Amino acid sequence: MKGKKNQLAGRVWAESPRVFALEELARMAETTVEVVQQYSEMGLLGEEGRQGSFGEGTLFLVRRIEQLRIEYGMPAEGAGLVLDLAARVEELEEEIRALREATGR
Repeated sequence: MKGKKNQLAGRVWAESPRVFALEELARMAETTVEVVQQYSEMGLLGEEGRQGSFGEGTLFLVRRIEQLRIEYGMPAEGAGLVLDLAARVEELEEEIRALREATGR
């Protein structure tokens, strides 16, 4: 699942270019290496997952997917969709702010 969540992760990544190995990412996200690999294979982590090194944006995504999965019982695919939608809402809110500024409202 590719989409807006990867844009959100990219913004987090651009703000802080720290890189993690797979094991470190799993530990910091409080999950297992197997879970991170599964998310990567499902396409939930974008291109970073295929490269074998992960940024803070990916850490953010894994934590959010785990939160949605554990706290709300969502399957990982559903969590990916929710993150896509949340990123799209954020993008639209930014666009609305820009339009309001341009029109003086």
